[in-house]
Amino acid sequence: MKKFALLFVPFILAPPPLWAGGTEGATPFNFLFLDANARPVALGGAYAALATDANALLYNPAGLANIAHHEITFMHTEHFQGVTQEYGALAIKGDPLGLPGSGFGLMVNTLGFGDIRRTTLSNPRGTGLGDFGIRDWALSFGYAQRFWQDRISLGIAAKYIREEIDDITAQTGAADIGVLTNLEAYGFPVSLGLSIQNLGAMVKFQSKKEDLPLNVTLGAAYRVLEQGLFLLDLNQPKDGDITVHAGAEYTFLKTAALRLGYNGRNDADTGITAGGGVLLERFSLDYAFVPFGDLGDSHRISLSYRW
Repeated sequence: MKKFALLFVPFILAPPPLWAGGTEGATPFNFLFLDANARPVALGGAYAALATDANALLYNPAGLANIAHHEITFMHTEHFQGVTQEYGALAIKGDPLGLPGSGFGLMVNTLGFGDIRRTTLSNPRGTGLGDFGIRDWALSFGYAQRFWQDRISLGIAAKYIREEIDDITAQTGAADIGVLTNLEAYGFPVSLGLSIQNLGAMVKFQSKKEDLPLNVTLGAAYRVLEQGLFLLDLNQPKDGDITVHAGAEYTFLKTAALRLGYNGRNDADTGITAGGGVLLERFSLDYAFVPFGDLGDSHRISLSYRW
């Protein structure tokens, strides 16, 4: 039963582009749609206009040009059915390096499915056949720069993607580009973000070639005073319908935050997400909770450090 359920985990967690070329096969590297870091997860994944931290490479590389500090973040996720996700990202300001108005980023994201019993038609119980594993990897590096009196930022990222299923491996390169602008100079406390993800050539699985899961995201962030924040993202995958992502955050005493969100990709439940975080000097600890109905719940904890 576990083996059967695991086959569908990537599509339940991130379901938009289920099929490439009609019914020919599942789109590869679907794990790239999984959210990471507990803050954006709790906000429903609505982060394209707010990614001015170490999570920029996952949501909008243009945000690297607007980070306030150097930052490093780590996240561990316990999904259902024993699936785990590990995520780490680093963002470096370009100003101390003599590159004002710029930023650099590095990200590693991996999804593991644990040990799965090997079976055959003649040995459905897998007696004596041992186990095999499934793991997905993404390694990304990016750069962003501010222009036009620092009112607009442009970013680009290159990434290496790899999927391992038993002894079968597929790997390729891809690119992301992003734009971020802040309208505060015009009297509006609003940021707008645009991100185009997974640009690249087709990837080969054994003898078959598949398209990468291209995705376009348009996001907006509206800040209310210093405590309130409202977010909205629209995601358009190449081979799927538009998904809506929304989030709200309230910060009090400048040390704690409560978050609520909606993730339109979650077809297994209502899509509601929740969480919170605390900021202790240079450290921040965040938590997110995502229910997946009868399948179980996902808990995500991330730790970040700024200097």
